[in-house]
Amino acid sequence: MNVKFLGASVTAAMLMTAVPALAATIMFDDFSGNQTVVSQAYPGATDSSTVAFGAGTRTLTVNNVSNNGNATAATTLEIQSGELSFSNNDRATGTGTLTYTSVGDISNGSNPYMLFRLGTLGFDHAANFTATAIDTLGNVSTYFEVLVSGVDPKLFLSAFAGSADFDNIATLSFEIDSSAVDGFGAVERVDGSITSIELSPVPLPASGLLLFGALGGAAAMRRRKARKAA
Repeated sequence: MNVKFLGASVTAAMLMTAVPALAATIMFDDFSGNQTVVSQAYPGATDSSTVAFGAGTRTLTVNNVSNNGNATAATTLEIQSGELSFSNNDRATGTGTLTYTSVGDISNGSNPYMLFRLGTLGFDHAANFTATAIDTLGNVSTYFEVLVSGVDPKLFLSAFAGSADFDNIATLSFEIDSSAVDGFGAVERVDGSITSIELSPVPLPASGLLLFGALGGAAAMRRRKARKAA
């Protein structure tokens, strides 16, 4: 057997295994089960629903701000068939809020983020989006953006302003508001959906590199011993 070829093959194999695998994102909420809140038949009405979620709760809250004559279920926020969707009837505007409690650590990796995977509705028109994180000591961090079609699904924690400790989050909330959108005013008939919220992956250690270094050092020692023996 060609020893050099064998050594090269083993080295190549070890280098491939030494490269850290691309870790998958961590599922935060896959929106399993059903949960629905629907605005009542008059402007300004709110409705909310709270269910157990992990160590805490998940709450949906909806507020129909205007309906312009179409008052019945004018604004809806619901979880159905593995999707969270926000919608307004024709000529209606409103807000929807998703809130989690007893969240814990959401800061994985060197540049942690949250990933919102778009659903079948995608996102149309424009709306204000506000994310708020409150840690266990009461410190607050917020993020604001005007959502438009083609929105970036990643929200990096570095984009938040404030002092919340993302290793110890007590409450995490997301609000979408179409009633008074910055630069647009009231935006009617806004629809959007997501299939999950995921967290950035935990980096995998390059343990293969350590092993390769150890074996490489051992091989060098063997070569030195062979030269001395010769």
